[in-house]
Amino acid sequence: MEKVRLGVYAFGIIVVGILVFTLSKSWFILDRGVELVEPGSSKEEPLTPADRSGDLLNHSVVLWERFLFYPFELSRETVAGPRKTLNHARNLTVIDLESGNPRKLFNRNVYIWDYFTGTDKEKEVGIGETTEESETDSVLAYGISTGKNLILIGMTEDTNKDGFLNQRDRKQVFVYNPISASLVGVLPRKYSLEKILPSSGKERLVMIVSLEEEKEEPKKKKQSAAPKLPEITFYIYDIRNGRGMLVDRP
Repeated sequence: MEKVRLGVYAFGIIVVGILVFTLSKSWFILDRGVELVEPGSSKEEPLTPADRSGDLLNHSVVLWERFLFYPFELSRETVAGPRKTLNHARNLTVIDLESGNPRKLFNRNVYIWDYFTGTDKEKEVGIGETTEESETDSVLAYGISTGKNLILIGMTEDTNKDGFLNQRDRKQVFVYNPISASLVGVLPRKYSLEKILPSSGKERLVMIVSLEEEKEEPKKKKQSAAPKLPEITFYIYDIRNGRGMLVDRP
């Protein structure tokens, strides 16, 4: 009897240990972000198929019946608001199902804060259905029209100079068009995303953005005074025409 009790205790300790390790690893990735390393550094590890097996099996999603997307090192965060789940990842790969060609979206260091495509439909939950999100649901932004484009929010510059890309750096917005295989950054220089507003019209993004100055390097010469930009304002981006407009004095 004593052996059975010890076995149960040992099993419980192992389960708790696994849960603590998994949650702490997820929190560490979320809080710390992506460490910037020099090319060829001993810290840089090559990606193997085993490294990506979990993302391939659990987080692959097909959009528009043609393009398969899957992330690298996905870490999800549940938040309040229309986007109940944020998809944090270190990169994203897309495969054209007609040609079979894969393409990594970012060929540089990046910390993806979220990625999604819009849908003007309201989310429906039928009788007997749960509210648990499917993989497709997790990349749909209800009430936002983006056409057949993927919207990515991410950090590609270490603006606070701490050696990591994370949520404390400037949030940039990218539009990826899988048909033309083009990835375009849409925000004006020095502006960081605060919020994307829903119900903004067909293939249009209306964003609240804030001015975020980079930390200056020591001994860096001060540049001449530039025209003062609004510290927080709206930025309207027409996805179809690829044009943006910063509201000067909201």
